[in-house]
Amino acid sequence: MSRQSPYLQRRGDTFSFRIAVPSELRPMVGGREFIKSLQTTDKQIAIPLALRLAATAKQLFNQLKINMSKPSNPQPQPFKKKDKLSPDNKDELDEDGGISIGFTFEMELDEFRSPKRIKVQAEPHEQEAVNSAIKTALEHAATHSQHPNPTSTVKNAPEAVKIDSSPTLETVIGGFLNSYQQDRKQDMFRKHKTVLPMLLETVGNKYIAELKQADINGFFALLEKLPPRWPDECRKRKLTIKGLAELEHPETLGPKTIEDTYKACIRAFLKVAKKDWQDQGFPTTLTTDGIEYKGKREEGENKQRAFTQKELERLFKGPEMAAFAANPEQAHYYWLPHIGLFTGARVNEICQLNPQTDILKDSETGIWYFWINEETEGDDRISKRTKNKVSRRNVPIHSTLQRLGFLTYLEQVKKQKSKLLFPAWKPMRGKASAEAEKWFRQFLKDIGLRDEKRGGRLVGMHAFRHTLLNRASNANPPINAESITGHAGEKTAIMRGYEGELSLENKSRILEAVPFGVSFE
Repeated sequence: MSRQSPYLQRRGDTFSFRIAVPSELRPMVGGREFIKSLQTTDKQIAIPLALRLAATAKQLFNQLKINMSKPSNPQPQPFKKKDKLSPDNKDELDEDGGISIGFTFEMELDEFRSPKRIKVQAEPHEQEAVNSAIKTALEHAATHSQHPNPTSTVKNAPEAVKIDSSPTLETVIGGFLNSYQQDRKQDMFRKHKTVLPMLLETVGNKYIAELKQADINGFFALLEKLPPRWPDECRKRKLTIKGLAELEHPETLGPKTIEDTYKACIRAFLKVAKKDWQDQGFPTTLTTDGIEYKGKREEGENKQRAFTQKELERLFKGPEMAAFAANPEQAHYYWLPHIGLFTGARVNEICQLNPQTDILKDSETGIWYFWINEETEGDDRISKRTKNKVSRRNVPIHSTLQRLGFLTYLEQVKKQKSKLLFPAWKPMRGKASAEAEKWFRQFLKDIGLRDEKRGGRLVGMHAFRHTLLNRASNANPPINAESITGHAGEKTAIMRGYEGELSLENKSRILEAVPFGVSFE
């Protein structure tokens, strides 16, 4: 697996946990590695579970190393399979009231045994004791993944395999991701899966009782030195995050990105970690409050502006657009910017539309509309997503789009059984819009419209959102078009929940009243 998915390997469609035994411990353990099926085909479930198992294994390996270095360390005593748990001995019970790890020795986990055996120095019964204790500890970790109990110890096992009383940061992060409500907050969960492993790599896999505010402060200081799309840069240059931060970059992460993504993730993680792990050593004073951006970027410098009238004329009435319209194989080049202008929708919202289910005609009003949602079936190569609840909306299909022939194009795509509105653009990394977005950026550059001026850039599809809102607000009288674009606006989510979504008829009236100022042929 990749560096972003450590301790995982795929066997067929099922994920397994895999960790190598340190070379100096192999004579004691009696094997080169531990492997266990995670019994899931879902990578999002497998990752945090593997992290939890890895944290347990590393703690055990660490304690083995410490105790092996002690001159007075006694020889481990063998377990006997005939030994049974005495119900009167309270010391043999873990905190959950169940049998402690050391006394689950009778649970044989054959799948943990590696086929790669080596000649060992320890006695067979000593190997068996250590190997079995580690295996049962990992099994316990796997079966308690929802509510980890990191204070458990391997009782009556060799002294070498006692677990430290404080869990590691890796364990806490794994538990957070595993219990996160992915179904309700998919977009935020995707951010957590990037930001929290980054925190772990930056801070190190410390015991949580050792975490300091300086670790959090240092993490955000490092962020200010990283370039946009830093994961790609790390892969290309084969560098760690810290190694990449040591280089000079012409552009670094901006204050809004750090605030809305990184600080939001760390703030949410700290809140949950304090609640769930403070009794086991997680510091309750850790915070993101007061951490200010000190980088070179300025707020809003990357913000895109609206198209001017002259720029719209050049874009839509130029020879390039006419050529797209005349060539059926280039129809996607024609329709993407047109739909962007007349909906103000985000590029991925447009590209992930399923022609079979997401472009509909209302039976009562006869109004055709785009249904922007993440509920209906999508192409197998993508994960349908919306930014937030307000983004899930119906957008009427403007009369100009219908007059230009969009419904004819729709029928052609539906006949192909395609689940993407633009099948010519192949999805990448679970998104339908990657190639489309890249094409439009280059197209703006090719026709001389790209504008890199800070604070008012014109570089991509997002400019259409600003254009629709700008034209609406400058109408006479001004028009509120936030219900069309899916902007959150000033109303709270609770207020919008009470009021419900604006009717298609009202939305259609709003959209048709926006003066776009271009005569389309």
